[in-house]
Amino acid sequence: MEIIVHADDFGITLEQSKLILARSSQCGGEGALNSTSALVTSPHFGECAAFAKPFVDAGLIKMGLHVNLVEGPALCSPEEAPLLVGANGMFRRSFAKMLLYSSGPKRAVLTQQVRQEVRAQIRALLQAFPQLRGALRVDSHQHFHLIPAVFDGLMAAIQDEGCTLEYLRIPAEPLAPFLSADAVRKQVSAVNIVKNQLLNRLWKRCAPAYPDQLPKPAAFYGLALSGCMQHIADEGFLRGIISKAEQEGRDIELLFHPGGVPSVDECLAPHLRGFCEFYLSENREAEAAALRRIFAS
Repeated sequence: MEIIVHADDFGITLEQSKLILARSSQCGGEGALNSTSALVTSPHFGECAAFAKPFVDAGLIKMGLHVNLVEGPALCSPEEAPLLVGANGMFRRSFAKMLLYSSGPKRAVLTQQVRQEVRAQIRALLQAFPQLRGALRVDSHQHFHLIPAVFDGLMAAIQDEGCTLEYLRIPAEPLAPFLSADAVRKQVSAVNIVKNQLLNRLWKRCAPAYPDQLPKPAAFYGLALSGCMQHIADEGFLRGIISKAEQEGRDIELLFHPGGVPSVDECLAPHLRGFCEFYLSENREAEAAALRRIFAS
């Protein structure tokens, strides 16, 4: 089995991206990180990609696309994707609004506009890392890709760009392991339990339409403890979930967020308070410390 130790959000700023790769022993840092995914919509993606390129080209770390439809500037214009993009060129829709559109008369239009935006994001990633056309790895900001209309647009965009999908994150995280471990259970918020259940249900809606097109999903962990994944080492929890995935014959993905930004002004959308608080959280360093510690032996 493969243990994917992953960090989202690569590319917001160069310093933040360096902090992420500093948690990879393979890339000259210290830690278990072996995979990351890029926010190609960031104005700083180009310089961040140049920094990561030697490591990616040498196969020292996996690089994927962190599809973004919610925060900061879009690659499509407001005229190309008016459901997604405001007049200021910034993404304008919440998860709830996109889910509402996905279930109503605007679904087909939403899918087509997502398709256009994701195509642009795939092209931006491939411009930096052309070898990924044959081994594309995909996840998304706030797991928007499990919204059914978005999922359809994503799959169409991957086909349009002639990519081979190597890995697609399916954040249908099992909740039982968290609730059965006392020290871990105390860290799981009610909000994250709701998100967990919603994403599990959405995956059941998305999967049947693509019976032969999706790679086998890894067992995913990183939602119930989102923002405080340093607690996965408590009570042998990490050993337990790895053993469970191994018994099921599945890879496992552990999602961390080790790289923060020092100020609101450096965030992609400074007016979005929730995002900024997440990027500036002290838990970023705690998760980075956990990446240095786990698998140390």
